[in-house]
Parts: sequence; structure tokens; C-alpha cells
Amino acid sequence: MTTPGVSAMKNNAEDKAMQNILNILKTRVQKEDEQRREADKEEEIKNDWMLAAAVLDRICAIVFAVIFVGGTIMFFSISVMRP
Repeated sequence: MTTPGVSAMKNNAEDKAMQNILNILKTRVQKEDEQRREADKEEEIKNDWMLAAAVLDRICAIVFAVIFVGGTIMFFSISVMRP
């Protein structure tokens, strides 16, 4: 047989324990959401830099090709013109 006072104290302790568990879970969910947002932001920044690097790489390739082709044409034209 349990007395009403003991039963009420037991329920109160269980309620506090459940509330603590709920608070811990809420905190964990908030931290995971924050980490996910930070990871998404970092991924977006990474993608922006990758795009900038691709554009710069393309510009360098075009400049190299123009200089190479121009130099080759000049080399052959000078060597053909010279007796």
C-alpha cells in the first residue's frame, strides 16, 4: 500500500525527470539545426569560390592559348620570311 504523499512525490520526481529530458532534447535539436545552417553556409561559400576558380582558370586557359597560337604564328612567319 502506498500513501498519497509518497505517490505524489514520486510523480513529481518523474515529471521533473521528463522535463529535464525534454529540455535536453530541445537543446540538442537546436544545436543540430544551427550546425546544419552553418554547414549549408560553408557549402555555399565553397561553391562560390569554386565558381570563381573555374572562371579564373578559363580566363588563364584562353590567354595561354592566344599567346601560344600567336607566338607560333609569329615564329613560323619570321622563319619563313628570313632567307
